Amino acid sequence: MRSDTGRDGGRTFTERARREQILACAVEAIAELGYARASLAEIARRAGVSKGVVSYYFPGKDRLLEQVVADVYTRAGAAIAAATAGRTGAAFLRAYLEANLGFLADHPADIRAVTEIVMNLRGPDGAPRFAPTGEDPVLGHLEQMLRDGQQAGEFRDFDARSMAVLLRGAVDTASGRLVTDPGFDLAAYTRELMATAELATRRVR
Repeated sequence: MRSDTGRDGGRTFTERARREQILACAVEAIAELGYARASLAEIARRAGVSKGVVSYYFPGKDRLLEQVVADVYTRAGAAIAAATAGRTGAAFLRAYLEANLGFLADHPADIRAVTEIVMNLRGPDGAPRFAPTGEDPVLGHLEQMLRDGQQAGEFRDFDARSMAVLLRGAVDTASGRLVTDPGFDLAAYTRELMATAELATRRVR
């Protein structure tokens, strides 16, 4: 329940709006200038605040960039969850791929910024900050939904883990191409991936 002070989750509405503004300006700066040139000072300039204000919300550039990635992933996850809610089998797979690739099409700056951060941000030991570790819940969820489709008789018999890896790899490839290849046709790629996924998974009766 919100209090009379206008606070929610420990922050005022104004504070949350400022935080979201800084995240948006960070995305804009990184997408336009690249990882190395998108300094805290440049992000602050775009947000119309001092560098000290940025540091108030995010103690250091690394923390800010980590939050950019978390914010984009959260928004993408929410969009995909909404698109696939209540769907199973082939309907789920179509909605899943459309939502994933649709998010890329609708948020190119977000994707460019996240790609720059993931490729460049390092931890204290010099290792990539976002190197894969442990079980991937996104991959695991897709694998389970493919298994459920098989059990329901909608999908043919195939190795669900391998298929999940292939499909996730195709989505991730699209995000990389979107950033590095100006001639990449995401709409055509989406159509071909949808058709390929259907042919690869459907049960022939």
